[in-house]
Amino acid sequence: MSDLGQIRAKREAAARARRLALQLTSEEDRTRALAFAAELDAEAAALERANAPDGSSAGPPVVPRPGVTQMQMQVQQGPPAQDEEARKDDSDKDGDQKEES
Repeated sequence: MSDLGQIRAKREAAARARRLALQLTSEEDRTRALAFAAELDAEAAALERANAPDGSSAGPPVVPRPGVTQMQMQVQQGPPAQDEEARKDDSDKDGDQKEES
């Protein structure tokens, strides 16, 4: 794998580690995953500096962005509520029909 391929792979792995860290419930695991992502970014930056002709970084520095957590909620709707009078009237009608049959 070329150096550019290694750089890209390390950047992508770091991004995956940051996404995974957002899903972890343990604070210790989350911290470890974020540290691993920072380590991969540092390795990619070192490879970029080594491959740059003047020794500087080939591109702008990559600053890890804080993840945004979004939560979605689904509200389930039941049948429409009826008041007591409507329920009584419905039950009376059902009773009348049963007696007629």
